Amino acid sequence: MSWSPSLPTQTCGAWEMKERLGTGGFGNVIRWHNQATGEQIAIKQCRQELSPKNRDRWCLEIQIMRRLNHPNVVAARDVPEGMQNLAPNDLPLLAMEYCQGGDLRRYLNQFENCCGLREGAVLTLLSDIASALRYLHENRIIHRDLKPENIVLQQGEKRLIHKIIDLGYAKELDQGSLCTSFVGTLQYLAPEASGAAEVHHDR
Repeated sequence: MSWSPSLPTQTCGAWEMKERLGTGGFGNVIRWHNQATGEQIAIKQCRQELSPKNRDRWCLEIQIMRRLNHPNVVAARDVPEGMQNLAPNDLPLLAMEYCQGGDLRRYLNQFENCCGLREGAVLTLLSDIASALRYLHENRIIHRDLKPENIVLQQGEKRLIHKIIDLGYAKELDQGSLCTSFVGTLQYLAPEASGAAEVHHDR
């Protein structure tokens, strides 16, 4: 069976492919629904034409995701049995929790948010993302591509929860490591990283 997002009835055991959630630099993210349990997950599939360097980044992203555990970082899940056989190449799939609120860019573009978010919503957003970044940095990981498209929303019991996704450009740091090359999205580059000076990430 080939992997084809254009076939909404494609199944794998009790799992049914529902829709494409997004397309990133490395591949597509598809929502799958378990018809027996009602569980939903997001499956990220790598593109075939990735360069060897980006293939290594893909595998590193999966390794990092599987060991992270924080309420503001999207959690990795086990790939359902048999689903790896649907991938078009030999690279592993990445299974993640599904966040039904979509990404922050889509949320900001909604008509009711055209004049900006309320102060309370902004403070909650900043608190969630700061908490996630602190956790990543404590684990010697820098994201390197933080932007609205890489923040997703999940409705919690009392409020909206913001979660960081897409660690494809993340870097693991040893003590005193330097990042000497640019990756990510230019429009969201930190001002201090736009000059020629070296940027240290040792704390």
